[in-house]
Amino acid sequence: MSYRHVAIIIPIYNELDNILTLIDLLLMEVPGANIFIVDDNSPDGSALAIEKSFGKNKKVHLLKGVKKMGRGNAVFRGFFYAYQKCPSQVFVEMDADHSHEPQLVPHLVDLVTPDTVVCASRYLKKSKITGWSRTRIIFSELSNFVIKNFLDSPLTDSTNGFRAYPKKAIQVFQKYNLLTSNYLVLSETMALLTNHNFKFLEVPSHFPNRTIGKSNATPILAIKSLLDLVIIWWHYKLWKK
Repeated sequence: MSYRHVAIIIPIYNELDNILTLIDLLLMEVPGANIFIVDDNSPDGSALAIEKSFGKNKKVHLLKGVKKMGRGNAVFRGFFYAYQKCPSQVFVEMDADHSHEPQLVPHLVDLVTPDTVVCASRYLKKSKITGWSRTRIIFSELSNFVIKNFLDSPLTDSTNGFRAYPKKAIQVFQKYNLLTSNYLVLSETMALLTNHNFKFLEVPSHFPNRTIGKSNATPILAIKSLLDLVIIWWHYKLWKK
């Protein structure tokens, strides 16, 4: 089966040790799909390695940033570039650290409808997380609890950036200037699409912790995310009432 109608957007920052193998896996698991790597000005040579390994592959596209702008900004640059360059009907976002398994992409894509976003969840009955400390699990569960109650999220896992969107959702995104640029973009897009009557469908996923490289999450980013959550609530929930 060919997935020529699919665009896969992968934001990266210092993922030299992971991104090349991930691209190889996606080319095998999602044949025909266009893969857009959005490099957020990584200093580790990720972009150069991609150019050397996949520069002649017409299905692999590299977007290079001039400065670090954050995951959310990178994903949306990828969305809009892919929307312009390829006749895609489904747009997938996923991380580069192998926590989002390539073999699940076809399943997410197959469930997308014009008004339904399909999301992988770490917190459904058949989901599984491996390699996380108990502290990290508690923090993740607490974050999702706060987002669910603060923003009326329909998701069990609002902080997982492994999602498949219909083309119609990208058209909605193009009409708005996002308020956030880090991981809270996931919550903002959920709130925005909910206001536009999109539905969300979750599927179980296996989420292995990264084994190579270093997470880009920091305590400062966590604090900023809390402030962004208040901004999202004010704009999409309180102000809209």
